[in-house]
Amino acid sequence: MTSFIRSITPELAARFLGLMLVVMQPFTGGARPPSVLLLLLGIWLLFQKRIDLNSIAARRLASVFALLLLPVLISLPGSFNPVGTASVALVLVLFFIVGLTLMQGLTAEDDHAWLQRWLTIVLAIWLADGFIQYLFGRDLLGVPMGSDGRMMGPFPDNLHFGLFMTVLMPIMLWRMTKTHPLAALAFIALIGFAASMTGARSNVLFYLLGAAILLPRFSWLHRAFILAALVAGIVAAIGQSETTATKFKQFDTPSEQSLFQRLDHMLSGRMIIWETAGEMLKDRPLTGVGAGAFDVAYDHYATRPEDPFRSGGDYVGGVYHAHHMYVSIAAESGFIGLAGLLAAIGLLIRWYRQAAPDLRSRAAPYAASLAVIAFPLQSQPVLYRAWWFPVVLLLLSGFIIALQSKKA
Repeated sequence: MTSFIRSITPELAARFLGLMLVVMQPFTGGARPPSVLLLLLGIWLLFQKRIDLNSIAARRLASVFALLLLPVLISLPGSFNPVGTASVALVLVLFFIVGLTLMQGLTAEDDHAWLQRWLTIVLAIWLADGFIQYLFGRDLLGVPMGSDGRMMGPFPDNLHFGLFMTVLMPIMLWRMTKTHPLAALAFIALIGFAASMTGARSNVLFYLLGAAILLPRFSWLHRAFILAALVAGIVAAIGQSETTATKFKQFDTPSEQSLFQRLDHMLSGRMIIWETAGEMLKDRPLTGVGAGAFDVAYDHYATRPEDPFRSGGDYVGGVYHAHHMYVSIAAESGFIGLAGLLAAIGLLIRWYRQAAPDLRSRAAPYAASLAVIAFPLQSQPVLYRAWWFPVVLLLLSGFIIALQSKKA
């Protein structure tokens, strides 16, 4: 027992807690407990001077966080929710330490292989759990199918199952496409069906993006199977789920409606939300309404009397973000915030292109999933959420440290 405890190094603990950021998502507290433990571990490592803040990876992570944090601070004085904006700023500072800790656990090639192998195992378990739920009505934890026929997997109160399965599919299958291509093909087909059964079109789009990124890694024959699996999975899900079928039927809109009304119908009300976000940006083009203040400012900028997302509207609970990462950032922190986010993405692309081929190969699985998240023509979760940002940070930290050579 003593020897086992001694074998648990801070690096192994960081790597394990990074995995827990995903594993804990279906449970109460989600990513918060492992995030707090990573923060405490990072503070201890900094105190012990075991984190090199002058390393290339640390400086790059600091650059990304600076580009995200400065617009939040600039939006603070005029924020509709100063406490909420200050909280976002504080969380970003603390998560910078979490990112440093995650990179400390991913310095070697074997470390990346360990994390990706266990992520694959976790996602495979979730997928099997989702199909058990589909076949028997409840999953292994007793979570039932959604009342509207949605596949929920082990997530009892939200639709995060399909989101995580599709966004993390590239990193899950990146190595498998070369070592076990037939198994990878099977997973792609099963994930496609599961994503469609969640009843969220954004999950289907995430899935299609992930499959497109993985496609070049297969032979031409396997690519044909993938395309067939894409069509078959979506068609099968439409036939099995009334909710999924309804979502796709929304593309068939009455011709007498205006273009705005037709798009709003197809996008489940997103056009009204984005129109209101545009009013926020028009009124405060540089600073926005304040990071984390979208819901507080919404009523002030809503222009349509029939807007269901106003307080007291038909949409229960209102709307706390713009359902689009770039629109949310622009509305909440203005063009300065949007420029900061785009500059951060630009830096990541630049660092990747400048890296040696072996380093690009090591960073590619993280880059693939990050590319799915960053694709602009889709509905994404708001970036600064306690359940979502830790997973994005895990991918970001893995990507940045993977591009640092051992000599550096």
